[in-house]
Formats: sequence, C-alpha cells, structure tokens
Amino acid sequence: MKRMTYVDKDGNQINQSFENRKPLLKFFFVFGTILPIVLIILIIATIFQNNHCKKTYEKIKEAALIYAQNEMDLPEIEGENIIVNIGSLYSEQYLKSSETDNILCSGTVKITKYKDEYIYTLDVKNCNSCSTDRRFGNWSTLQTNFPKGKTVIDVIPYYNYYERAISTTKWSKYYDEDFLSDEISEYGVRLPIDMTDIPQIPSESNIFAYETEDTTFFRYRNRSWKWYDIQGNYSSYSSEKPNGFEYKDENTEKYSEWSEYLLNYPEEKSYRRIEQTSGYKYYYVNEKGEKVYFNNGKYTPKEEVNTEKYNERDNETATLYHYRDKMWRWYNGQKRKYSSYSTVAPAGRPYKDAETETLSSWSSWEKARNDRYTEEYMVEENKLMTRFRIRYEILSLKVLEEPLEKDEFETKVNEELQTFNEREDVKLETTYKFRYRKS
Repeated sequence: MKRMTYVDKDGNQINQSFENRKPLLKFFFVFGTILPIVLIILIIATIFQNNHCKKTYEKIKEAALIYAQNEMDLPEIEGENIIVNIGSLYSEQYLKSSETDNILCSGTVKITKYKDEYIYTLDVKNCNSCSTDRRFGNWSTLQTNFPKGKTVIDVIPYYNYYERAISTTKWSKYYDEDFLSDEISEYGVRLPIDMTDIPQIPSESNIFAYETEDTTFFRYRNRSWKWYDIQGNYSSYSSEKPNGFEYKDENTEKYSEWSEYLLNYPEEKSYRRIEQTSGYKYYYVNEKGEKVYFNNGKYTPKEEVNTEKYNERDNETATLYHYRDKMWRWYNGQKRKYSSYSTVAPAGRPYKDAETETLSSWSSWEKARNDRYTEEYMVEENKLMTRFRIRYEILSLKVLEEPLEKDEFETKVNEELQTFNEREDVKLETTYKFRYRKS
C-alpha cells in the first residue's frame, strides 16, 4: 500500500503529522502562556482589593472607637456591646469619604467588650466591593474557639455566676520603702520583696485586692558638745601642728569622719586608724529576672548594705580599707578649760565648741511625733512606712447548670446585668461563643 504524500501549491511536501498537531499545540500555547498571565492578573487584583478593603475596615473601626469614646459609653462589663451607626461617623466628621474610596458607606459596627479588649463586628453596606454581604458568605455555626484570621467575627456572651464571700486579713507589719519591690504589681501597688510576713489566706480563695496604709514614723537622737571657759588663741582642728600654734590641747581630742572605702591601702600616720574588711557586689533579682546591684555594682562591705533587700552577692571579693584620724585644737597662750560632753552649757563653761559635736544613738521608730523633742540639741528623722492587708474572695460552685444568654440570664436572676454585676455577694462569669462570615 502506497503512503500518501501531500504538497502545497508550490509543490513543496507538507509535514502532515505537524498539521494534525496544530490544534493541540494551540491549546498548550494558550494553557501554558496566556492562562497563567490571566491567573496572575486575577491574583494581583484580588490581593489589591483585599488590602484596599482591609484598610477601609480599619478606618471604619478606628472612627467607630473614637466616636464611641466621645459620644457614647464604651461597654465595661464583659460581653456587653454597643452599636455604632456608620452613617453617623460621616455626619459627625469622625470619618471622611476620602478614607473610604470617596463613598459614603452605611451599616453598623457592633463593639463588644471581650476580656481586656474589644471585638468589632462589621456590617458594612453600600461600599461597593467592600460591602460585607458582597465579600462574604453566610455566618458559620457557633463555636467555642476564637476564629483567628477571620475578618468579620461576632461574639455571643453567656453568663453564669458564683455566690461570693469576701473577707479581709489583719494588717501586716510596716515596711520601709527599701523593702518594697521596684515594680508595680498586678494589684496596682508595690508589694514587699519578702512576702513571708504578709498574712496568709485560705488555699481555695482568690486575692482581688491588696489594701495599703501609709504612716509616717519618727525617731530622735541628741547632739552634745564640749564647752569651754575662755575664747583664747586656738586653731581649727588639725591632726598635725598648724603654723603659728605651739601647743596641742589634749582635752579637745576627737576623730575625723571615716573615709570612704578604698581598694588601695591608705598612707600610714601616727594619728591614723586604718581598718580593713571584705567587700562584695550585692544584688537582688527583680520581677523581670534581672539583677539589680547595690552601689552601682561596686565592692561594698556587708555592714553598709540592706541585705534583706539585696539578699544575693557575687562570689568575687575584694579587700577594702577605710580610715579616720585623731585631731586636736592647737593653741598659744592661756589654755582653755573644757567640760565633758553635754547637751547644755555647764556652769562656768559658757562657750560651745561646735566642732566637737557628737550624736547619741537613735531612738526606736515611733508612729507619732513626740512634741517633747523640740529642744535645739534634738535631731529628728522621719520616713514613710507602708503596711498591707489582703481582700480575698471564696466562691461557691457555679449556681446555674448551664450559662445563659443575657436576656435569659436577667430573667433567671430577676435583675439587670449591670446591677447584678455590682453586687458584692455574687461574682459574674462570662463565657463566649463565636461565629464568623465565611470568605
């Protein structure tokens, strides 16, 4: 059997197999080239439209919140809501048409109190392709989990309650400022770093407040001096003989203040007393888990640190030194007659040597200022101290077998939700179910 050969009008042989495949090749060309381009354009257009509508929704929600804050009362009870009319946002100039593609959208925004935030349920109409009934399908069935990633979410609150007994502990001891945490607690107060002395509460109870009471405490001590009989020709206090003075008055002997603690050993003097001790870097760990160092992390002797607060220290240690010097007044001519230390002038000694001042030990801290401490030789110091007590609740089991929606709940308890929530003998529990508009 002869194979058929096909030629064109000019006598050239035609590849018949290629001719037969032309329709298939055209299909692959369209499918492989044009269709992907169309799909890419559609995807880009969809993304652009989604972003455009997302911005429109955010503008509406922002305006609705500001409007509600200024013109209405935002809900305070969990689950409560208010309805904001979108048209009012334009008329009251909380929203501009330029922010919604030069269209005056209509519809509503439901603002629901949900835990510590608000949920905005959008029902946007007459907003072209951003109208929610055009962009989204029907509502989903109710679910207990929050539908993350959904644009239009509705929340339905359900209510139950507990019977509640409220109690208060006795007051704690008073705490100095240094013994309180630097951080504000969830109860709105600075609590003691060491809570062991705070009164205990039953294990099944819940703390809902720490009450505080601030009181000013006072303490006192006496100043005393040496007193002398005549003015005389005397120098200022000095450890070594000043120029122009011949004699040392041993009766005026006193010590200088202690120097700061030093890492270097001081120069030795015949009148100098040098002491050494171990120094550490003391710290405590704050509520963020960070080390807070005393004295900016310098080596410090234990006796200068409030170790109840700065209750940890690094292992490294260093030897520290400090010193003080004996000093005297030096004189020429007639020598003075000095008294022993006294708060008032003794007989025959009318002149006070102010530089010999010494201080007695402090009295114990007292809650009330004592008016007898008004003499010139008394020194007073005060500080604010704080004590604490705990307000706590003990709850019954849930009263209702099943949580109810608002209307059913108010009927059941025969009281409006707002009034019921303000009662101290009950505690409201709010749970939620959610639904969303399907994309």
